[in-house]
Amino acid sequence: MLRLRPAYAAVPFFIAALLAGCGGGGGGGSAGGGTTTPVASPALTFTPASVTGSVTAGTSLTSNITAVVTRPGDFTNANVTAMVVDSVGVLLPNMQLVQDSASQYHAVLQTAPTLAAGRYQGSFSVRLCRDSACASQFPGSPVTLPYDFTVLPAGSANFTAVPAMPLTATIQSGGAAPASVPVAITSSGSWSAASGATWLKLSAASGSGNASLNVSYDLTGLAAGTYTTNLNITSAGNTITLPATLTVLQPGLVLGNNSVTFNAINGTPIASQVVSLDTDNKISAAWTAVSTTPWLSVSPPSGTTPATAVLAVDPTVGALASGSYSGSITITPTGLAERTLPVTLNLTPATLLASTVTLTLGGTYGRDFSSTQVAQPLKLSLNTSTNSWPWQLTNLPTWASATATSGTVNAAGASTSIKATPASAPTGISSQLAGAVAQVNGDAVKASVIFIINKDQHKLLPAETAVAFVSTPTWSRMTRTITVSDNYGTFGGMSATSDQPWLVVGVSGNQLTLTADASQQLTETVNTATITLTALDPDATVPEPIRVALWKGSAAPTASTTTVLPYTNVVTDPARPYAYVHNGGAYIDVYNMYTGLKEASITGFSAHLGDMAVTPNGDALYVVDIDNSRITTVDLATRAISTQLALAVPGNAATRIKLIRPNGVGMLVLSDGQVYLTASNARLPNLPLGTGGTLAASADGKRVVQQDEGNTTIQHTTVSVDYAQLAGGTLFAAKLASASHGSPGAQGQDVWVNSDGTRVIYAATTPKSCTIMDGANLGILGYMAIGDATPNNVAVTLDGRIVCAGAARGNTNDVYLYDSTGAKLIQQYKLNNGKTLLARQLAVSGDGWILVGITNDGAVTFLPIGP
Repeated sequence: MLRLRPAYAAVPFFIAALLAGCGGGGGGGSAGGGTTTPVASPALTFTPASVTGSVTAGTSLTSNITAVVTRPGDFTNANVTAMVVDSVGVLLPNMQLVQDSASQYHAVLQTAPTLAAGRYQGSFSVRLCRDSACASQFPGSPVTLPYDFTVLPAGSANFTAVPAMPLTATIQSGGAAPASVPVAITSSGSWSAASGATWLKLSAASGSGNASLNVSYDLTGLAAGTYTTNLNITSAGNTITLPATLTVLQPGLVLGNNSVTFNAINGTPIASQVVSLDTDNKISAAWTAVSTTPWLSVSPPSGTTPATAVLAVDPTVGALASGSYSGSITITPTGLAERTLPVTLNLTPATLLASTVTLTLGGTYGRDFSSTQVAQPLKLSLNTSTNSWPWQLTNLPTWASATATSGTVNAAGASTSIKATPASAPTGISSQLAGAVAQVNGDAVKASVIFIINKDQHKLLPAETAVAFVSTPTWSRMTRTITVSDNYGTFGGMSATSDQPWLVVGVSGNQLTLTADASQQLTETVNTATITLTALDPDATVPEPIRVALWKGSAAPTASTTTVLPYTNVVTDPARPYAYVHNGGAYIDVYNMYTGLKEASITGFSAHLGDMAVTPNGDALYVVDIDNSRITTVDLATRAISTQLALAVPGNAATRIKLIRPNGVGMLVLSDGQVYLTASNARLPNLPLGTGGTLAASADGKRVVQQDEGNTTIQHTTVSVDYAQLAGGTLFAAKLASASHGSPGAQGQDVWVNSDGTRVIYAATTPKSCTIMDGANLGILGYMAIGDATPNNVAVTLDGRIVCAGAARGNTNDVYLYDSTGAKLIQQYKLNNGKTLLARQLAVSGDGWILVGITNDGAVTFLPIGP
């Protein structure tokens, strides 16, 4: 389409369409650096080289011009605007464009019918511009197109010969002949036509008047090359010469694709691609194909057209990293021009995925390190389909081991299992960034994993930390076996020493055998010793010693002994034969349970003492100081006050306390849920207990049971407790079960838990029996009747016998001794004639052979029940 502007006509579609089918390299321009830019040859060539003709005034002369692109590569991927500058306005703005081939076009030009008679000579200027304003032109622009027009006066004889298109044709050898071209002849008389070559054929040699002469091409016998001649048309002595050009080309190779691109994830199977080969004139030709790059192959390497070739890429050749790569296939047909097929390979990185981004060893408590510890699975997957590639673990922590640290991996995955080697890790929580690397051709693809180890302090824990020995002529317990456990479950052996010659300790596996010799001891004395354990595993420690006490008496007690002083609270020592009692005042008395005699008084307290508890190893006594809202600690070796613990929430007469040792860590638990470390008095998070009530705990301290007191229904709450040296020390507590027992259970009084927390026994006003429950779900298993007494105390001896006691009127028995199952009644006792037992004020000696209780007159009675 032609658009006229002042002083010129702009033809943007002409060149844009002309370049549409062309390929090649980039445009030209100055190289810079001060050198002289060479002048480019013209961007277009025209046939004929000038526009000529004659026309009668008032009519238009139609001329055909062929345009051939000189350097197609200059215009690749460029926006081109063409402008034909006509300074005198000899052309009509109706230029037509016809495509002849990929690089050849012709234009039909018409002169303006308004031109006055005369001769018009000059040149059109064809500009190839990079923008519509033509601020910048392409190399070889502008191009000059000369013209020479004669406008005859109106009414004069008119003789013209105008071909419908230039007599210029290009054809492949062996191909079909070009279409014929009509030549419009205008004449007032006769005319004749003559061709200058045998290959240019005319439909008629002569005629008269206006006529159409068809011009055709005959390729017979013509070799490849360019042929030129003239067509002369004569009328009334005037001859019009029309130039003709025929270009015969060799047959060319035609490919099904002008370029081939492979897009793939590096390392995956890459599908091959098929390219067809043929000649443009369908004449069979032999060919060979060669790749110009190692990672590209062609098969077959030779053949005859028509044919297909298979292109394949292999990034393992040269171990290509991800990126874009260019290559080509050179195809050489026999007798024809060589073709190059560009090939591009685009590789994106594969992705290595780990089944988890965080892998934690050691378990919640940091103690899952036994030989049967569950290994943590780690699975790797690589999105390379069925193709497998080597991988290996990197930066694996010294405190972790893997069943496999290398192998091969693909989309199906590869697995390894991770276990902890805690001896190489510090106590606490440690982390390290590690991962896996897969080598995929030239890529190293990674998957990161954060390894975390929770490591509690490695400990050996004796099942008991206090041992009471007795030597009398009739009652004697001089040996004891204690089991020692490893909190990792990886017991590596131990040694043990005694600090006293009268106590010998033997080691067999994870058991200690303690044997006392009283032969050198004085009678009526208490002797103490300490057993120190040493772990053979250098990673393990033994934080708890075992305290041992030996009472050597001249005779075993045969009858109960009652004090004359009034008291309200009593606890017993787990090793020494002592009971600690107070009357709510400002002192605590110490009694020998075998003699019934008071040995000492511990003073220095303020008035109004409350509940008491002794540490599991007998080292200290804790008592509630009601007036000062604190807990006072007594060192039982010196019987002197050692520390004062200020409570976050004040205690009172209803406050109950319990000392436990979960994972060998001493803790003070209050009935409102407050928890404190006994080593430092540091407060820990509260246990999820009820608002108050009696406390009991398993021997290992990992199960705490609370029973409310005095309500119409009995509420039991069971809590699991643990403590680990993680994040500076972490308390783990969770409510396991909570149950309310209505009628016949009412007004809870006392509760007890066995050593492993699987059995709970409680006493309540109703029923008149002690009740046995399952420790896990608090379901009732059975009852132990105690006659007409109202149950208010539960105690269990060292050998497992169960004591169920209660308040009984008059001289009715109030203490009932059952076997360890609670099914068989062994004996009945009366603690203090005419008096009733106080709730929660019955305790048993460390050796399990003497009971101590307080009755409603405040008297303390020591009741021997024997071995």
